[in-house]
This record gives sequence, C-alpha cells and structure tokens, in this order.
Amino acid sequence: MSKPPLPSLLPIPPFTRAADGTITLPGSKSLTNRALLLAALCAQPVELRGALFSEDTEIMSAALRSLGVHVEADAARCSFRVAGAGGILPATTATIQVGNAGTAARFLTALCAAAGRGVYRFDGVEAMRRRPMGGLLEALTRLGAEFRFLGQPGCFPFELHARGLRGGTVEIDARESSQMLSALLMVAPLAAAPLCIRLVGDVRWPFVAMTLRQLAQFGQPTAELAARPAAEFALSWGRPFTAPSLYPIEPDATAASYFLALPIAAGGSVRVAGLPEAGESLQGDLAFAGALERVGLQLSREAGALVSTRVAGAPLRGIDADFNLYSDTFLTLAALAPLLEGPTTLRGLTHTRKQETDRVAGMAAELRRLGQDVVETEDTLTITPRPLLASQIETYHDHRFAMSFGVLGCHDLRANGQPWITVGNPACCAKTFPDFFEVLAQLRAHSHPMSTAPDFITVAIDGGAASGKSSTSRALSERFHLLHVDTGAHYRFVTHQLLERGVDAADESAVAAALAALPLGTRLAGRSSLIEIDGRIPGEEIRGQRVNEQVSRFAAVPAVRQFLLAYQRSQAQVARVAGFRGLIMEGRDIGSVIFPEADFRFYLQADPVERARRRAAEGQTDAIHERDRLDASRKTAPLTLPNGATAIDSTHLSLLQVVDQLGALIAPRLGATTIPHLP
Repeated sequence: MSKPPLPSLLPIPPFTRAADGTITLPGSKSLTNRALLLAALCAQPVELRGALFSEDTEIMSAALRSLGVHVEADAARCSFRVAGAGGILPATTATIQVGNAGTAARFLTALCAAAGRGVYRFDGVEAMRRRPMGGLLEALTRLGAEFRFLGQPGCFPFELHARGLRGGTVEIDARESSQMLSALLMVAPLAAAPLCIRLVGDVRWPFVAMTLRQLAQFGQPTAELAARPAAEFALSWGRPFTAPSLYPIEPDATAASYFLALPIAAGGSVRVAGLPEAGESLQGDLAFAGALERVGLQLSREAGALVSTRVAGAPLRGIDADFNLYSDTFLTLAALAPLLEGPTTLRGLTHTRKQETDRVAGMAAELRRLGQDVVETEDTLTITPRPLLASQIETYHDHRFAMSFGVLGCHDLRANGQPWITVGNPACCAKTFPDFFEVLAQLRAHSHPMSTAPDFITVAIDGGAASGKSSTSRALSERFHLLHVDTGAHYRFVTHQLLERGVDAADESAVAAALAALPLGTRLAGRSSLIEIDGRIPGEEIRGQRVNEQVSRFAAVPAVRQFLLAYQRSQAQVARVAGFRGLIMEGRDIGSVIFPEADFRFYLQADPVERARRRAAEGQTDAIHERDRLDASRKTAPLTLPNGATAIDSTHLSLLQVVDQLGALIAPRLGATTIPHLP
C-alpha cells in the first residue's frame, strides 16, 4: 500500500514533556545516490543495504533502469540490488527526468557523457533548470561530449551526444556545487586515457572527500587524495570498478541534525542510532554536532548511538559559526535560533542561494514572519531573538525548511500543548526523508505524559442523511481531541467537480476517466480534515440543490467509492502525524468498509420525518426516502448496520444526550476517569 499523503498544511503539535527516545534514521541520500552509480559501473552485482528510499533515490534508480542497468528495489529491507553493467551503458538512447535532484542531475550527466556513444535527453523541474550546471558541462565538453541546449545555454533541458571521455587535463569550476566535481571524479576511470582534473577556485571539501572515499571502496585507489583538500586530481583509468557483494549505507547525518537539535526546542534527551564516529564516517555533516555543543547541548556516545541532551538549567546561547563545509545543516540551527540567548550568526552560505531554493533569503523571510530580527548579507544570516509569533511557514518546495521548522514547532510556546507553527507542503520531505513527520510524531507520543493511555483510537460513525452524524462527530472531536473527517463532504465535492466537468453518473467510463484527472490532498482546519481537489477545498457549493440531487447517484458508482477508499483510510495517518489522540470519521460505510476494525463503531438512526425536519431547519431540502433507498441498494458498500456496531436512535435525544452516550464508551479507552463535557 502506498504511503498516505500528508495534509497540505500541517500544524505541529508541541512536545508537552521533555523529549525522550531513540531515533533510527534512513540512509544517507548522498551516499545512496553515489553508491547506485558506482554499483552500476561494477561488473558483478552489488546490494546496497540500509539505502534511502526517497524521491531523489527513486529518480536515480529509475534513470539507471532507463539506461539499461538492472536495479531491483526492496523498500521493506531498505535495499537496492544493482546488477552492474561493467562500465558500459546498455542503452544508447534515453530520456532522463532528474526532477530537482542535484546529485542525480550532475552524476547522471557525467555518466552518460562517458558512454562510448549515445544520445540522451535530460530535463528537470523548473527549479532544477535554474541550478548550477555550467562548470560540469564545460568540463565534459572539453573532454569530448556535445550538448545541444533546448532552452537557456548551460542549463536543463539539453540533449547530450556522447562519444566517451578522451582523458588528458581538464579544469572545472565547482564553487557553486561540489557535486559537479564529484560527478567528474566518479567517471574519470572510464576515460580513454589518464585524466587530470584541475580545480578552479574553492570547493566544499567534505562531499568531495566522501566521493573519493567511496571511489576507493569501489576499487578506485583515491585514499591519499581524500586525506586533505587538493587543487589537482590525477586518477587512474581503465581499472575495473569492484565492490563487496553487500555494501552498507550509513544513516543520514544531515537528517540526524534535526533530532540532535530537538532538545533545544523540547528539552530532554534524544538518541540517534547507528551514526559512526566522526573520524570513521564518510559524511562531513556530522560536524554539526560540534555546533550544538557550542550552543550548550551535551553530546555523548552511548551503546552505538549519538546522544544529544539539554542539561536542566544550563543556558543555550547563540553562536557565530562558519557553515560552509556542512551547510545543509545551517537551516536547522537558524530555525532554532529564536530559542537561544543572544544573536546567532551563520556564515559561509553564499552557495546555498542556488540550491533547491535561495535558502538564505527564504530562511530570513520565514524568521521575520515569526517576529525575529534578521540581518541578511550575501554570505551570512544574523538572527537576534525576539518574542515568537504564531505563523504558517512557507517551505518553498524545500525539504530542509519543512524539517527545520517542524523541529521549532515542537517547542511548547504557549505552555498549553497547542500548535503555533503550521508547515506548508510537508510532503516535500519526500525528497530525502519521507517519514520525517511520522518519526517526529512517534517520538512525541513516546515522550507524552499519558503513557498508560492508548497511542491512538479510531471511531467510525455511520448513518443515513440527517441522522446526526456530523454534529455528534464534531462534538466528540472537541471533547477528546480527535481529528474529524466528514466523508459525506468528500462525495459531495467529488460530485460537484464531476458535474462541473459535465460528467453523467450513468456513464461509468466517463466517471472513471474524469476521476483520474482529480488530484487529491488534505487541508487541516482546527480539528477537521478537509479534502482538497487540485488545491481547492469544498465551500457552500457542495450543499446546493444540484449536488443534493446527484450525490447519491455518484456515490453509488463503484469507481467513485474506490477512488476515495485509500484516501479516506489515509486520514488515520494524517491524524497521527498531526498529534491527535485519534480519528473520528462519519459516513455511510465507515464501520463496514473503510475502518471495519475501528476501536468504536457507531450507527446513528432516526425517524425519516425527524430527519427531514432537521434538514429543513438547516435551510436545505433533501429527498430523505430516496437518499435512503439509493444508499441501501447500491452494489458497492451499501448503507447497513455493521456487525457488532452500537446502534443509537437519536429521534428523541438531544445532541448532548447522544454525545454523552458515545463519550461514556470512548473515555475509558483514552485513560479518562471522567467524561469531558462540552463547554
């Protein structure tokens, strides 16, 4: 089953108790994508164990498959098995889409340029078309490749005509991205003659050292080059790529930065498992731990884990630090700078203006939105803490913004456990850490003081039109802090969208075709989950007569119910990530089809005359008898009393009486000794 989508706006529930837990991280993106390319150059199969599964690594593995390299993916075991092509690309033509993955863009371009012959078309998303490629393309051109640009010269999209790399001496300017130098280094052994690479200007050395050390692990002797920064690289050529049949990938040190820094926001202690000692790791971003120690956190080693602790009473102070060599982590500290005493100045940031977005300008804008005093130069940010304001954070489609401000949101600003930061487009974390917010939610739950209560409950409420489902569900949502989902609104909004497109419910093939063009999302509004279709949420239009007359007809179409099934089930995960104590979902088939194993299944019913009166009181007209007939007679998921569900007739009961009856059953499961009542 695919991963359920996150809401487009995600409120971050603060930690209400000091953080306490152990985190297991996904594999490093940088190491995984380098290893995928190097394994493809080996003659024997290589299994990458502990690899990252994310958008960037999927782009790399998919591109290798399009080039004829056999790559098997096993997400459950975090494993890629690469058959290897022995340094020869099987495919001489391919179209490669690199998205916004810088490693894939640079590494694959160099790999294809090294092919003996071939024509390869490359493109990326709009942001990738603006990212630096010129230094690499110029070097590859001097070595024999030909580029025909389909847009702006020196940028994606382009057509690459490969004739192999002729060797000799070549200069490369990799000041804007060390990935350009790394790309050239990895394919240097494929050149037709020895290759000497001369560096123009400076380069961020840790990622180059990572590449050189991995080259050595894949049979290319570069250990001496990796020992210190260099201006010239003379690499052997013609030597076959080899590796152990099982190649382990280290946990992602950049991802570790968020959890190592979490005690700044939440206090307590967090253990990050599996990270090697700094001297043994291939990743330079472990240097971020030193910055945290300067801030005032205590870092230690414990049973194979790196432990970050906020010592009670110890001050946390802003620092002045150069992040040039580990700049992917600067956003982590910048986002948390408002919680430190005194100003924080971060330097060495110029090149980050040309990454997924202009990270310096973006961070300055979001911190100002939070009420902070920010001074921005081309290369630095200085953040002076001011009282924090509640805000919605723009992430610019950049995963590191989402994760950094997700950690800041864990701070209990109002001391009431209520969210004060909302992260926009949290799904952008899929680029490198798809489960980030789930992992954060698990750590929050583990640190929650109500440790004897269940982590999460699901409540299903079914019933016919106007039986009281919505008002009852909303009241229970308020009482027990449950995420409320009205599936009736789902069907109404889909009905409205199909009607707007001129689709007739009787034409099931047209319905199925139209549904395929409706992108679904989720938006949270208080304790309610709202369906999004193409970025829009339902309004009053879904309660109009036209929709009222047609919704049961569309809801009876099997394709419509199947279209919404996985989405509706995914709302449980949305509730977990957003910090709710459970999910309460209302509809016609919740306890029978959507959540047949729900912790509580209720079925509300009322006399049709009373239900019609309720509709009229709401200013709506509804053919109650006809709606009931259609709902009960449809072939797919008919309205029925689920086996084992609790039936309640609300005809002669007030809303408060119904809510009290259901609340009395729910409260003990949540560890409540008394039933909370409506205000």
